[in-house]
Amino acid sequence: MTHRIKPAPCPRYQQTYPEHLATGAELSALGLRPGTSEPDAILEYEHKDRSGLCALYDRRHAVPANDRPA
Repeated sequence: MTHRIKPAPCPRYQQTYPEHLATGAELSALGLRPGTSEPDAILEYEHKDRSGLCALYDRRHAVPANDRPA
């Protein structure tokens, strides 16, 4: 019998998040892209009449946007 390991839950932040995290759009504006395929955290936001979720990525793992894997 093989035991499956449950992945650690993804941290969630509301309205604000630590400086070492960034949205995909913030990374793109810096000429970077996420270094992982899965987000490192989730942002729950509310702004006027809109609310939603946004993926957050660790800036320390970001790679140049034009650096595509072979």
